Parts: sequence; C-alpha cells; structure tokens
Amino acid sequence: MLARDAHRPALEWLSDLQKAKGGSADKPKTTIQDLLERFNDPTASTSDPSSLIPSSPRSVEACFRCGIDPLELAYQPATYFKRPLEDEDISQMRYEKNEAVRQERIKTLIDSRKDLIDNLWQPSDSKMPAAGSSSMRSMRSEAAGEARSTMIEKERERMEVSKRRQEKELSQMVEHEVKRAELLAKQQKKIDEMEKRNQEQLRMKAENEKAWIDKQREIELQKAREEEEIEIEAKLMAEERYKREKEIQARLALEEKERKRAAREAEMERRSKVAEATAATQAILDAQAELVRQNRIKMEKQDAERARRMDDEAKARTIANAEKRAKADARIAAALAQSEAVLAKKRADFEARERAAAARRVELEVIEKRDIEAKRMADARMEQERAEKYQSAADAEEARKQSIRSRAEQKDRELAELYARRKKENDIKKLESDFELKLRLDKVDSIAKHQCYERDLGLRKIMTEFETKRSMLRERQELMTQRKQANMDAALQRQKMQGTMDTLKRSKDMSKIRAAVQ
Repeated sequence: MLARDAHRPALEWLSDLQKAKGGSADKPKTTIQDLLERFNDPTASTSDPSSLIPSSPRSVEACFRCGIDPLELAYQPATYFKRPLEDEDISQMRYEKNEAVRQERIKTLIDSRKDLIDNLWQPSDSKMPAAGSSSMRSMRSEAAGEARSTMIEKERERMEVSKRRQEKELSQMVEHEVKRAELLAKQQKKIDEMEKRNQEQLRMKAENEKAWIDKQREIELQKAREEEEIEIEAKLMAEERYKREKEIQARLALEEKERKRAAREAEMERRSKVAEATAATQAILDAQAELVRQNRIKMEKQDAERARRMDDEAKARTIANAEKRAKADARIAAALAQSEAVLAKKRADFEARERAAAARRVELEVIEKRDIEAKRMADARMEQERAEKYQSAADAEEARKQSIRSRAEQKDRELAELYARRKKENDIKKLESDFELKLRLDKVDSIAKHQCYERDLGLRKIMTEFETKRSMLRERQELMTQRKQANMDAALQRQKMQGTMDTLKRSKDMSKIRAAVQ
C-alpha cells in the first residue's frame, strides 16, 4: 500500500476553497452532489485534484463549517490499502473502515449543505467578503456618508470606541490563539502518551509472546537434546559393539599375522642357513681356487726364476724340471677334480633341500590358502550377521527418527497455526488502534481547519473595519482640509472687502461705495 500523504496545511485548504468560491461568475457552480461521481473515480485524485473542489458557495461553506478537505474524499480501491506480506482480511478491513469514514464525511457535507439550504442561508450572510467586492465598496460609501453627516466629536468618540473594540478583539484573538495552542499541545501530548502506551503494550505483548515462544522452543530443544542423547548413547553402544568386533577381528588377524610371521621367519632362517652353507661352500671353493692360483703363480715364478738361473744348465735338468712340472699339474688337476666333486655333491644336496623346501612351501601355501578361505568365509558370515544387525538397528533408528520428525512437524504446524492466529489478532488490534488514532488525528485536523476558517473570518472582519475607519479618517481629513480652505478664503475675502471699504470711506464717494457693496 502506498503511504497516504499527511493532511494538507489548513491555510492551503482555506486558500483553495476561497479561490474556488470566488471564481468566475460565468462558470457553472459545482456542488457536493455534482462531485459524487468524481469522488468515486479512483483516477480523479491523480489526474486533476482541483476537479474535486466544489465551487458552490453553500458547498464551500459546508466544507468550512465541517473542516473537511474535499481532496480527501477521493475513492481509493482495496489495493491502495494492501501492504506487503499482509493478510487479505486485514487489508479488506482497513479498506472497509476507510471507505466507511469517507462515505460518512460525504454524508456529513451533504447534510450540512442541506441545513444551510433549509435555514435560507445566503452567500451574502457570510462574514468573509472578498477584498474589492461590491459589498466592500457599499460599506465604504455608507461610512463616508455617515462621516459627512456627523460631528467631529461624535466621530472621535466612535473612533475611540472602535479602537477599544479592535484592541479588545485583538486581545481576544491573541488569547484564543494561546488557548488553541495550549489545547493542541495538550491533545498532541495525549496522542503521544497514547502512542507511547500503545507501543509499550505492543512491546510487552511482543516480549510475552517471545518469552512464550522461547519457552516452547526451550522445551522442544530439551526434548530434542534428550532424544539426541538417547541417539548418541545408542550410537555409542553400536560403536562399542563394532569396536569389540573389530578388536576380535584385529586380534585374530594379529594371531594369523603372527603365525605367518613365524612361518616366514622359519623359512627365512632356513633360507639364510642354506645361503650360509652355500656361501661357506663357495668360500671354501674360492679359497681352494685362490690357493691353487697362488700356488700356480708361485710355481710359475719359481719356474721363471729357475729358468733364469738355470738357463745355462744342462738339458737334463730341463727334462727333470719338466717332469716335476707335469707332476705338479697332475696334483693341481687332482685337487681341482676333488674340489669339483665336493662342490657338485654340495650343490646336489642343496638342490635336494631346495626341492624339499619348495614342496613344503607348496604344502604350507595350500594349508594357508585353506585356512585363509575358511577365515574369510567365517569373517564374511560375521560381517553379514553384523550388517544385518546394523541394518535392523538402523531401520529401528530411522523409524524412531521418522516418528520424532513427524511429531516435530506436527508441533511446528500447531505452533505456526497458533502464531498465525495470534499475529492476525495482533494485526486486527493494531489496525483498530491505528484507525482510532487516525480518526483522532482527522478530528484534530478538522478542528484546526475550522479554527483557521474562524480565525480568517475574524481577521477579515477586522481588516474590513480597519479599511472602513481608514476611509472615514481620510474623508474626514479631506473635509477638514476643505473647511480650513473655505475659512481661509472667507477670511481673505473679508480682509479684501474691509480694505476696499476703508479705501472708499477715505474717498467719500458714495456711488463707488454702493457699487463696491453691490
């Protein structure tokens, strides 16, 4: 809903009605009845607001006496009073109340105009003549005639009386204005106090309602916490069961792992022993080969040395040395053959042990696979049983949660309905309070406009009397000036006549005297 403008200032209202009343005489005058169709047109107040102001003297006088602004009688549709996010019933109630007030004001104006017609009221009866009108001129002419036909003393007395009356009226007007200002201040103070009380009541209602809602929310939160604690306890129990199962599985897995580790360690020990035996055998072979190689090198060196020493010896010694070398070669070959036979035997033993170990590993792997498969099937059964238990617990928990949610949703719906019902009641009370305040403000505005009209009447009356007195004083001044001029002319004529008479008397010519007298 668009915000309605505040009441127009009283002086603007008075000025517009006076202009409409004192318009051209050639234009037809419009009454309240003539404007009823325009009042009921929603676009009239926005297209041409001046078309809602009557120009008939009796209609304008009715507006003056009732203190009603005709621009506020324009019809406003129900959408004009619609506020954002407001219930349709509240908007309709606001529209109906404002429409009833508008119709009542129109009826008041029509009845007031009818009373003026029944009482034979005429525009000339108004105490508010316009400046420069024929009535003003007639009053001035009558005052001027009266000033000419009265004595200066009586005029002075009337001026004194008028002056005292004007002073009295001015003092009465000042006193009236002071009283009016005090009355308006008291009314404003009462309105402020009422608004303050209304705001305090609304604040207390809002606080009580908020406290009630907070209490209900606290109760719901307490229930939710209790349910959450129960749920947490159930979860903890499930977690404990799950942990125990996991611990059992971990312990079994640890035992299995320990068994596997012991088997691996035994196998590794066996392999390390085999490797050590192989390494020892290889070391012996390497040592023997190294010994043979060293012996060969040593013998070659000895042979070379002997060859160098015995180059010059006989061929017999050469043949002997050759036989010795052949024997040494035979001994070396025999040693090598013996070493190779020992190494071959050791390799055959190692390969036999390896084949036995491989067969044993195959048997252990078969046994391990069988145990693992049995363990896996047992674990699968336990996991299935655990999953079934967990699913049943989860289904029960979900059913409980669904029940809790349904109860919470039901409670929320009930709270929402209660809140909506209370909000509507509060909105209706606020609407009635605001409308009552609006009626009081309208009454204050009507009283202020009527007082402005009465005050303007008094001021115009004073100005009319002031203009009359000023015209009388101006005409009296002119009359006194004329009398002074006539007296001066008469005195000059007498002086001239006296001089002429004195001259003629000194000449003693009676004919000239008679001629001068004639």
